[in-house]
Amino acid sequence: MQLGFRKKGSEPGIIIISGSCCIPGMAPFDEQAKNVVEQALSEADVKAQIKIIPASAAYFGAVPKEVMTKIITEFNQSGRMPLPAVLINGRIISYGVPQVEDIKTALLQTMDAGKTKEDTK
Repeated sequence: MQLGFRKKGSEPGIIIISGSCCIPGMAPFDEQAKNVVEQALSEADVKAQIKIIPASAAYFGAVPKEVMTKIITEFNQSGRMPLPAVLINGRIISYGVPQVEDIKTALLQTMDAGKTKEDTK
């Protein structure tokens, strides 16, 4: 089952792919990423549930294969671990601990893109 995709008119789906399943020392970065996402949600006044999933679950099908391919490619190109990775509605927003403003911008763009003509009347 793939996570983090929203139905029209629902909250955005936010996933943080955690590397701490394989590298326990990454747990503080996962927590920092979660705190940043929560702060961005609060500041943007957007409601969403945050799911943290281990990289192993993501690799074995919890997110689309294309997402994991991008994460692995990022690792191969930069030589740095691109986790935690933050996804909004299945789109990678950041690698590593994100910035509040980047998450807010992505959230607001996602919410705007999800509005229907009925919502804007």
